[in-house]
Amino acid sequence: MVFIRLKPFSLGRIKLNKKQREERNIIKKFMCLTLTAALLLTGCNGKSADGNTGTAVLTESSTVQETSAPAETNQETTEAATEETQTSGEKGSLQAGEYTYHLEKEEKTWSTEKGQLACTVKLEYPVFEGDSDGEKKINDFYEEWVSDMMENYENDPDSIVSYAMQYRTEEENSQTAAEGETEAFTMPPSEEDFTVGGVVSHGNLISVYHESYTYEGGAHGMPGRNNHIFDKETGKELTLASLINLSNDELNTMVRDKFLEVVESDTEGGFFEDAAETLNAKNDFIEYYYLTDEGVVFYTTPYEIAPYAAGYTEVTIPYEELGM
Repeated sequence: MVFIRLKPFSLGRIKLNKKQREERNIIKKFMCLTLTAALLLTGCNGKSADGNTGTAVLTESSTVQETSAPAETNQETTEAATEETQTSGEKGSLQAGEYTYHLEKEEKTWSTEKGQLACTVKLEYPVFEGDSDGEKKINDFYEEWVSDMMENYENDPDSIVSYAMQYRTEEENSQTAAEGETEAFTMPPSEEDFTVGGVVSHGNLISVYHESYTYEGGAHGMPGRNNHIFDKETGKELTLASLINLSNDELNTMVRDKFLEVVESDTEGGFFEDAAETLNAKNDFIEYYYLTDEGVVFYTTPYEIAPYAAGYTEVTIPYEELGM
């Protein structure tokens, strides 16, 4: 029996355009249909425990349940799918300008009814150690961020956890139906890992930059990036657009020209042939950025204008050119 392993699009925090989202959803649906077809074929050829040829019965994918099951749970039933959560603090304090902070990480795992690890999520976030109102508000923001992220993982039917639980449960069912077959799905568990890439103090701003990595199968996962800017005094989250003295069109032109210079100066063929065309059509540069001590870094995502192995393509605009 031959199993088909497909590489789905990542659900990482890379922002996708409409076309990319549609392609991702099509691929995910196709993957699920392929799995179902493979399991049905397995059932047609599989044997029951008494040696008779039978049909494999597909069960619905397990939902994540709390480890502490209700008291009335029947002990003779199959063990429920489990999740485990732990929070850890990174050693040592770090400095961003006049602010001191440390990093904490919340990690949660989801396993199937039979105990097979399906997905791991790790969320790292800063905890500011001062007692100013701004720092307290930023800490509240990240406490809520962690809570909302975990709730989304558990309840969103399109989350990485939902797909991983479905895949792992169907994988277990296929192994049971095959009975004795050694060829089965061997894709590693899914994972999504957020790490703090940097905390920057600039003027009256605090910026927190996240890197993420999402693996849902295939040869490699997908990286992602996310940045939040806060007012130091109030802790209020701010948008980059509200901080610069350029219109969106002016910013797009400035950043686009910087990228085109990089592409046109390339002599090693590191970019796609249509890289310039892609950049000329792009008008959302303001959504892909993070702050450093030198200025605002704008970037294009892997596969956008260059192969995955090339990683991100970046250009830096000094703060003074943006009126910051």
